[in-house]
Amino acid sequence: MQLASRLQKWWRSRSGPQAWGLAPTSGGWFLTGLSRQGAPHLRLHTFQHLAGVLDEQDPSGVVQALQQHAISGGVLQGRPRLNMGLPMDQMVSGVLAISATLEPSDWEADVQVEAARALGLGPQEICFDWQVAPLSDGEVTQVHWVACRQDAVHVFKRCVQRAGGQLASVEPVQHAAQRAASCLVGGLDALITCPVQDWQFDVSVLNDMAAPQEASVHSALQDRALQDAMQTPVGPCLVSAGLALKAWA
Repeated sequence: MQLASRLQKWWRSRSGPQAWGLAPTSGGWFLTGLSRQGAPHLRLHTFQHLAGVLDEQDPSGVVQALQQHAISGGVLQGRPRLNMGLPMDQMVSGVLAISATLEPSDWEADVQVEAARALGLGPQEICFDWQVAPLSDGEVTQVHWVACRQDAVHVFKRCVQRAGGQLASVEPVQHAAQRAASCLVGGLDALITCPVQDWQFDVSVLNDMAAPQEASVHSALQDRALQDAMQTPVGPCLVSAGLALKAWA
């Protein structure tokens, strides 16, 4: 479903020739566009920092910059679908243990109540997303959830619409970074060895990302490396690329 009243539940859209990600960064937002164009791997065709705040009333902010891209025949054409990232400090997350005796149709309501309680808001005032942990046992289902204020998502939606686009999804920047790092050909080392314009992403990896992951020293080191990468100058580009990759997830 599209994100109008809740965080999209692991959106799976059709693969298109292009996809867009917009990630928050210091002093503005970072816009990245990916395309396949017949190649086996996705490549970046656009990567640009847009200075300013995302405010629909600001005539000189990010909305205006996106409008100029669309109106002046720039990289944004038609009504592009943008996948946007939200900083982790604007979200809450958790794990909810649900009895396996409950019907799956009832899980969402339980998650919504739990997430609303964590935010100190009413259930109808939040946006949330959830997925079942792959290692849940037969008696208890472990559900991982993430949530934010609904009004924040509504601001995103209005701003993107004002710029001539469509809001496809909103998700934590950490999730997007993990997706990009998993698909980046050459792994995180490519952030050092390759210029941004030469980055390539293998979308076939997305089919395996839901597989159970065992905790290990290696995975812990990978997590630390990813956190370090997000703090580098190319971190926002990595995150926005991961957001764009959601179109093929």
